[in-house]
Amino acid sequence: MPEDDDERKEKIKDIVENLDRDIEMPPYTSSSGERGYSRRYKKYKEEEISSGEKSRYEKICYKMASIFQLSADESVQKKLNPSLNLLRMQLSPGMVLSGAVGVGVFSLMAWTLLFTLNMFLGFIIPLSLMIISLSAPIGAAVYMFYKPMFDAKNKVIESSGEMILAILYMVVYMRSSPNLEGAVRFAALNLSGPVSKDLKGVLWDLEVGKYNTIGESLENYTKNWKDFNQDFLESLNLLQAAMNESNDERRERMLQDAIDNILDGTQEKMKHYAQGLKTPVMIINAMGAMLPVLGMIMLPLISVFMGGVITPLHLFIIFNIMLPSFLWIFMQRVLSSRPPTVSSSAVSTETMPRRGRYQINLFGEERSLPTWPVGVAIFSIVALYGVVGYAIYPTMFPVENLDPSTVPTIFLDNEEALAPLPMLLRSISIVLAIGLGFGVAKYLGNINRRDAEQEIEKMEDQFPNALFELGNKVSGGTPIEIALKEAAEASRDLEISKLFEEAYQNIEQMGMTFEQAVFDPNYGALRRFPSQMIDTILTATLRSSDKGTNMAATAMLTISRYLKDVHKTEETLNDLMEESTTTIEMLAYMLAPIISGVAVGMSQTIITAMFQLSTSISGDTDQLDGQGAAGFGGMLDNLREAIPPELLQFVVGIYLLQLLYILGTFYMKIVHGENMTYKNLFIGKVMISGMIFYTITVLAISFMFGGAIADI
Repeated sequence: MPEDDDERKEKIKDIVENLDRDIEMPPYTSSSGERGYSRRYKKYKEEEISSGEKSRYEKICYKMASIFQLSADESVQKKLNPSLNLLRMQLSPGMVLSGAVGVGVFSLMAWTLLFTLNMFLGFIIPLSLMIISLSAPIGAAVYMFYKPMFDAKNKVIESSGEMILAILYMVVYMRSSPNLEGAVRFAALNLSGPVSKDLKGVLWDLEVGKYNTIGESLENYTKNWKDFNQDFLESLNLLQAAMNESNDERRERMLQDAIDNILDGTQEKMKHYAQGLKTPVMIINAMGAMLPVLGMIMLPLISVFMGGVITPLHLFIIFNIMLPSFLWIFMQRVLSSRPPTVSSSAVSTETMPRRGRYQINLFGEERSLPTWPVGVAIFSIVALYGVVGYAIYPTMFPVENLDPSTVPTIFLDNEEALAPLPMLLRSISIVLAIGLGFGVAKYLGNINRRDAEQEIEKMEDQFPNALFELGNKVSGGTPIEIALKEAAEASRDLEISKLFEEAYQNIEQMGMTFEQAVFDPNYGALRRFPSQMIDTILTATLRSSDKGTNMAATAMLTISRYLKDVHKTEETLNDLMEESTTTIEMLAYMLAPIISGVAVGMSQTIITAMFQLSTSISGDTDQLDGQGAAGFGGMLDNLREAIPPELLQFVVGIYLLQLLYILGTFYMKIVHGENMTYKNLFIGKVMISGMIFYTITVLAISFMFGGAIADI
């Protein structure tokens, strides 16, 4: 009997598993529905399950909360709750506060232990550096507290372009099919960023029964955006209200108001943002380039008269760690208040050139080669002088009691004294090699991808007019398959004609339907032109054509008008930002490299002049009185501890590379958002031009003033 029970239980288990295997949760796959949506939705459910695992930050907060058990007051809750809700973090403000306090306390304990050990060992690490390092525990605690707010603002930046497109896609869907759930699903399917994931979460909450209607689920979602983008929230509310409107005319007006509201709000916010951006750009200009680098000109004199109080390690920590960190945090803070703008991306990158590779024709065959070996080769060639120079003579200028027989001839001036410029060129060649190698690899690795994206952007710019022509022909009773041919002929001089021509050839030569001619994964026209916007609009047109030719024509004409409004908004935003972006470009291309070059050239000139002065009168100290001789002798001792121009050049050169990267990122996020292709391309260009201008400036200053000093 027990065996029969076990066998019966096993059979029941198999039956249940088979039933579960056959169950298909909505949204269901349908021939006229969302192509591939079920697969994407299942992928989302897998991501949702995996995202349920706590991040390292959440684990730290949970651990510290179990130790300190702090509770947050009302002000802290108001500050943290919006960010935690937007990110859907399973944390309370008290847990975040506990995490910040806990990390700060334990970091401070570690610093105290290190300080005590260092004190018993006789301050192996200088006291000044220990005081500077005290900022690490404070910074760690501040980072833990503000991380949710930083992440929330980054999400808003990443979502900026998707917000407008999400409203547009939902309005497009509801024009032909007044169904809110379908509109949310349509937008979630055709977007690929944070907003897409959020909208899928809205559907997920509905499917698992957390909410009874799509309106309730969407209303819960809009609460999270209340403190971040009011226009997006209002547009979503207008869409929900349109569903409850029985009058067709008023519903159409509300749908129109939904897209107009977010476009007008974006334009107004960007106007204020552009006006307020002038001050941050001036701060970055002053704090990032002018004051720090010009201050370095005085460092040689300061290091001479202060007797080695300032060391190269101090400069490295201040100029290569602390200052770039400040500029990066300040840049992120400025960008966090940037209003959303319109952006588009490729729906698939399989047919797009890969970033980091360059296409070249070898023996009549197109090959895609990685560009990092080119960068490594350039670095190896340009840095060869510096690497070999330090290998054969590691000593840095100035050198007392010089033995010319131990110095390579290339570093000697008149075979008696060291030549400052050839020695300085050793460090310059290494920094120049880093900039050129990195810049060339970035630039070459994104040229082909940029060309492909620009072709798609031209098609997207031309698409509204082409869609209007297509809609006019369809409204006259022409089948959409035939209208494709006529639209291609009417726009033959435009890039968009390639898409229409290829789609029509698929219909004529392969007997495909309109859907297959455009969307087929192997032969569809969109495979060569993977524009997310065009894919979405043609999908909406396809759905509309199922309900009749007039509906398809109406959808195309309506979408065309919307796209023109979106394009007009983008042009207005670019005009508003032009002054600030031009300033950043000038700073990155010329101003920062030239100022940095002047700083290095002048510091090398000052050290050379003081060393030659000390050498020329070192034998005449008997002519000075006792006090003067002692004072001059003290200055000579301090001169031995002065920061060598080569080390200062390393600090300035590396800081310049960091500054150019920060400026490039700042500029591209303002102009192109999160587009990695344009970001890498621009950073590559400013690295190449910046390091060339920097090197030329250093050489020019050294030749001009170095020659004058030698004559004196």
